[in-house]
Amino acid sequence: MSSVPISEVPACKRVLVVEDDHSTAELMRRALERAGYSVVLADGVAAGLKALGDDDSGEFMTLLLDYRLPDGEPWTVADAAQARVPEVPVVIVTGMSDESVAIEALRRGFADYVKKTDGFWKELPAILERVARLSRLKGRLDETSALMTAVVEHSWDLIAVCGGDGKMIYVSPACHTLLGVDASKLVGRPGTEIVAPEDREEVARLFARIEEKTLPPSTVRCRHKDGSLVWMEARAARLRASSAAPPMIVLTLHNVTAQREHEEQMAASLREKEVLLREIHHRVKNNLQVIQSLLRMRARLLPEGEARAAMESTVQRIHAMALAHEHLYQREDLARLSLSDYLRDLFNRVVASSSVQPNQIQLHLDVEEFSLSLELAIPFGLLVNELIANSLKHAFPGGRRGTITISIHRIDGAVRMVLADDGVGLPAQFDLNACPSMGLKLAASLAHQLGGSLRFSSQNGCRVETNLTRM
Repeated sequence: MSSVPISEVPACKRVLVVEDDHSTAELMRRALERAGYSVVLADGVAAGLKALGDDDSGEFMTLLLDYRLPDGEPWTVADAAQARVPEVPVVIVTGMSDESVAIEALRRGFADYVKKTDGFWKELPAILERVARLSRLKGRLDETSALMTAVVEHSWDLIAVCGGDGKMIYVSPACHTLLGVDASKLVGRPGTEIVAPEDREEVARLFARIEEKTLPPSTVRCRHKDGSLVWMEARAARLRASSAAPPMIVLTLHNVTAQREHEEQMAASLREKEVLLREIHHRVKNNLQVIQSLLRMRARLLPEGEARAAMESTVQRIHAMALAHEHLYQREDLARLSLSDYLRDLFNRVVASSSVQPNQIQLHLDVEEFSLSLELAIPFGLLVNELIANSLKHAFPGGRRGTITISIHRIDGAVRMVLADDGVGLPAQFDLNACPSMGLKLAASLAHQLGGSLRFSSQNGCRVETNLTRM
């Protein structure tokens, strides 16, 4: 559509004046020519028709028709002119004061009528300018209306317009395509009836909230003529044709059935994969428990000493890995496990497999809750397992009671973990690099794998601190 302002639209300046009174016609011609118009005079119906037939130099901008002509009705000339140019404005000029002339002119769709008062011809240029401007406005309006009608009627979305009483006054042809129902059958019915009964309250709520600036769409169901459900994304907007007209509501329904079915298929596929993944975690945990049992049976056959202790430590490490799989298949989110629950179960298991008495050592957790993936949970669990086992083995000799505190918090770019006990502390001149303990060497290696290094200190017990940059 052109964006040129109405005032800049070039207009034809030729006017056909059909007037049987010669002196009046001359006065009209002179007034119009002084205003820049090109005037063609005709003294009757026949002359007017001939002027239209002989017009090869361009269409007329306007017709000025005398109401009383000696050789016929003025409508004959008007019909002939509008047959050539349907939108050409016609102005009736009459000496009669009878309002029936005005009524007849308006009924026929003429642009205006002018009474032959003293000096009326002086007003003609202003009248023609006004009529021409209105004609151009009407043409632009008709063009816009035709464009909007084409957009709406060729849209794949179902568009319904509801009046002030909530009843539909227009339903787009897409209704038949989407619902199998003739649009005309819905006109006059409440706007909520376009959707299935179970979702009509949702449409009513959408209408009630229509004044909100950021009104989100609603997903509703419509019933197809064949009984199937059609899922629609519903949007509503306020429409006011003019300040005097009552507000209307435009309801747009976009078909999302295919998208909905795809989402349901994806959800079903995801549920199936979750079941399979739970089963995998469950089976891995069971297999690791079988390995633990076999190693534990073999350890019992070994005499007390370094070999048996190594075997029992291996059993505990395998349990730390099995525990991660167990926590994963018990959670709704199969990809991550709860950190605090995992650490508490891990501590209890290490205590149960050690030589300390029940309730001799208490656990205090100061943990910022976040989830761990399996990829990180295994090395992290093994790291904590080694540090707890080291504290239980060395910090509380002779049945000494105490507490192990585990603090885990996120810092910039890392996770800070501190494991401290209130036991006897580190031996003098402790050096991690020179320590022969297999468990501490494994702990240092695991910390390095997670992007950190272990720092040991002795103050009211033993304290191990690390910043893990890969968690």
